[in-house]
Amino acid sequence: MRRLPVLLALLTAAALISGCDAPRPPGPTATAAVSPEFNDADLTFVRALIPHHRAGTELARIGADHASRPELRTLAAAVVTTQQDEVTRLTGWLTVWGRPAPSAPAEPPAGAAALAKTSGTAFDGTFARLLTDHQREAVRLAEAETAGGRNREALAFARQVQASRTAQIDALHVFLRKT
Repeated sequence: MRRLPVLLALLTAAALISGCDAPRPPGPTATAAVSPEFNDADLTFVRALIPHHRAGTELARIGADHASRPELRTLAAAVVTTQQDEVTRLTGWLTVWGRPAPSAPAEPPAGAAALAKTSGTAFDGTFARLLTDHQREAVRLAEAETAGGRNREALAFARQVQASRTAQIDALHVFLRKT
């Protein structure tokens, strides 16, 4: 049982390393690195991922505040930081491309309301399942981008999302098997 926290910490670190660049401040730095060439798949990916990440940030905040297991709180806090940075980056890309960012408010994914009715290990299990489903959707969006995108930065980012979110899903599955 002692190996579970160590395994989750290692998987979380691997997911963070493969999924996070150093945080980028908003503004020119976040937008200067993207090519102005894009296609409909690139635009669809970026415009879908922004509200997806906003919802994931809200879900992860709940987990960071209420999970009973430290490794789950750590993963949730990392998701908040990563996805906020990624929204800034993606919004900057839309600015370079001359397209508006989605303005949908951040709402937790379906099922997040159930978290308010749980605590302890029940909360942890529900949160881990919801975050797993959320990260699966990010992988699905990234797969669509890699299949049809044109923008080299968006394609590289989609591959990064696939790798990092798959690692997070794997870590969450290990967690769920042990609870």
